[in-house]
Amino acid sequence: MRWGMSAAAAAFCAVPVFAEASERAVAYSTDPLSQAVVGLLLAGLFGLLILEKVHKTLAAGLVVAILVVIDTVTPLKVMDFETAVRDVDWNVIFLLGSMMIIVSVLIETRLFDWLTAHMIAAAHGRAEPLVRIICAGTGFLSAFADNVTTVLFMAPMARKVAGVLGISVWAFGMPMIMAANIGGTATLIGDPPNVIIGVAADLTFMLFIYFLAVPVIFMMIALNFFATWFYRADIAQARAHEGREAEEVLLEHPKVLKWALAIVALTFLGFFTHSLTHLPVGVVAFVGAVAVMAGRCFILQKHGGGHHAVGAFTHSFERGIEWLTLGFFIFLFMAISSAEHTGLIHSAAMLLQDMIGWVSATFGFGLKAKLLTAALLILVFSAVISALVDNIPYTIAAVAIVRVLVGGFADELAAAGIADAALAADGLWWALALGACLGGNATLIGASANVTTVGIMEKNGHPMGFVEFLKFGTPTASITIAISAVYLTLYVFVGAVETNVAGAALLVALAVLALARRRLGGVRSAA
Repeated sequence: MRWGMSAAAAAFCAVPVFAEASERAVAYSTDPLSQAVVGLLLAGLFGLLILEKVHKTLAAGLVVAILVVIDTVTPLKVMDFETAVRDVDWNVIFLLGSMMIIVSVLIETRLFDWLTAHMIAAAHGRAEPLVRIICAGTGFLSAFADNVTTVLFMAPMARKVAGVLGISVWAFGMPMIMAANIGGTATLIGDPPNVIIGVAADLTFMLFIYFLAVPVIFMMIALNFFATWFYRADIAQARAHEGREAEEVLLEHPKVLKWALAIVALTFLGFFTHSLTHLPVGVVAFVGAVAVMAGRCFILQKHGGGHHAVGAFTHSFERGIEWLTLGFFIFLFMAISSAEHTGLIHSAAMLLQDMIGWVSATFGFGLKAKLLTAALLILVFSAVISALVDNIPYTIAAVAIVRVLVGGFADELAAAGIADAALAADGLWWALALGACLGGNATLIGASANVTTVGIMEKNGHPMGFVEFLKFGTPTASITIAISAVYLTLYVFVGAVETNVAGAALLVALAVLALARRRLGGVRSAA
């Protein structure tokens, strides 16, 4: 296994060498037949992902290999390997790989175990507050860590709490899954589609928080209400454990933890200041990951022995990084490169633009209504696709389409004399992010966090069927998409800044009202 991981790492590190082999101009064939061939192969890839008969990385690699063969033995020029490698977004690859390393080091210190134990104790063993705490904790962690990593730690805790209270594990498990996918929508690094969108559109870490945090918080509030209503029978049956003390969890390697947290803080500072430093987020994350590993090796070598330090380094590099996931990304970027260079993506963008224009002309829409129509179409279509297949390949393909639409709308809005034309057109990027991230909540196969959690629970005797998942997942996805649609409508017609300021003010007012109500209830109880 170690040899396999090392070989994969070496292969991926060596890939850029091919990109430097030649600088010749490459001619792709852009005829309808070439576009159809690429489109059919991409459709076949989606089909393999749905069937799950072949590992997704192998499926993506197979498509790339077939494209290379077709390009070599037929007149159709659909894949130039050197061009495809150059088109891989290495900023995304370095960002994901580096964050995986940082999270793996934090995992080894048991930081997440310690945090979740105290979240559970804070609810004093009562089911309804525990649902809120687990949702809030999962959503927050998922905004800054990989969704799968988050649920790997939260799922066992949710199962344990459900056992103590004598209720179904899914009363905590399903809201936790939804919260992971919703919370990850709020930040640049919270979900892979956001990473892809952020890099492609040059949207900073702070821009994601500014424009998506407000609607995501409203979604989390809606999730809490829906979850407590849906599982009201389980909550009513729960046995209360008032005054339950925090479970004793000892942090490991405290010096490593302090060092890692300091570097994490600096790494996020680098994300926050991207607009000033112009350093790619992948570079910032890479420097942070190297600093975390170097510091940990130094600390362990000094206090735990050189052999232990070397073992910790190789463990993080081989096991901490999901090499198959990175390989999947690389092959997908290469396959989508063919779709872009053969003109398939441009043709799809033109088709979508024509459809938007047809709808606008048919119903007499103005320019802003036309923009909203495009945003809602992207939102709903992205949500449906993400509910059926992995949202990563879809997002990679959709990015090129949305880029064309954003540019076109920005020019039209500017020509019409509308202020902040580029900012208004960016609403299409937020529509793509919301749809791609939130649609996965609808079905069991819609997101990696869904499949991971269901697998953990099944191993412990708590299966979840596809239809059973739909009963909670589909309404949740529908609610969040509806909130997204309202947000996008206000974004387009009221204004981006005005909508976010008003939304933040409303959230503050709701928080103050909830706090006042809680204190009033405490006074009445004391009386």
